[in-house]
Amino acid sequence: MLESLLNKVLFLFFFLACFNIVRHIWKVFLRLREEDVPKKYELSKNELIFLGISVAYVLTTLFTGITI
Repeated sequence: MLESLLNKVLFLFFFLACFNIVRHIWKVFLRLREEDVPKKYELSKNELIFLGISVAYVLTTLFTGITI
């Protein structure tokens, strides 16, 4: 029972991490399409930390899997 609940929470974290990565890719794409000379894409310290954690979690999940 507890393992099943934990697996569901890990799936939720996986999808949230994927959505976070897609969100930043979309922002970069919009920034590039916005002007002739695109501005630099800047992230705050918190956004950079969460993006790094998201990328690390997605890569780890791809290599090891979600199950416990």
